[in-house]
Amino acid sequence: MLRKLFFSLIIIIFIFYVFLECDFDYLKHPLSRWIYIISLLLIIISSFLEEILRFKNQLSKKKFQSYEKKIKTINHGFDGILELDNKIPKWWQQLFYITIVISIIYFCSFFFTNFANPQFEYKRAYKNQLKKIKEFEKKQPQASIETVKFDKKFINDGKKLFNENCATCHKIDGGGNIGPNLTDDYWINHKEKTLIKNVFSIIWNGSKNNKVMRAFGASGEIKGNDIQKLSSYIYFINKNNNKPKNTKFPEGDKIILE
Repeated sequence: MLRKLFFSLIIIIFIFYVFLECDFDYLKHPLSRWIYIISLLLIIISSFLEEILRFKNQLSKKKFQSYEKKIKTINHGFDGILELDNKIPKWWQQLFYITIVISIIYFCSFFFTNFANPQFEYKRAYKNQLKKIKEFEKKQPQASIETVKFDKKFINDGKKLFNENCATCHKIDGGGNIGPNLTDDYWINHKEKTLIKNVFSIIWNGSKNNKVMRAFGASGEIKGNDIQKLSSYIYFINKNNNKPKNTKFPEGDKIILE
């Protein structure tokens, strides 16, 4: 009986998870709990009834002897061993039939519907992620040139973003490669009065004097809050006393921005 309970519970959970396309949060739902309880009660009742019927059959000696005589035997002949040709257990047959039915349903669902289609699941997950991002941005507006400010808590995240997006042109330490050195006081673009806003403006709008520097913010490639983190990190390495040793030659005008 315990074996039936176990397999039945596994099948119920499998049906909920796969065919209803839901996550494991459904386990906590009150309706799910009632379904489990009712299903398990039915299984227990059917198991008890089966045990009672089996017990009655065992009480009848004649029926038991007649049943024993009906069992076929297989004579191997060469080794003198008689093998009882017992019937396959009903629970095994039922489980086998269930797997066939599930396989047919899964096969049809996979080839004729969007069920279990990885591309469809990816698109659905991607859309859900975009919705969550929009909801988050409504609650927490993106930074702009007017609201940007330096904050030490942005430095670590800004460093990661810098390594992913800027290190190719400016080197990991900001000393300059294809792009200019970001650790000195020379600037090709210097529209804003403060360093943090000037850096934010360049990342957002790009550089007219340096066509290689594209507009990451205006194109939507990097969000305002991430540009603020990048700007904070660039501000930090620019004001840091420990400058990189091998830096690119100065470019632009020398302007001290605070």
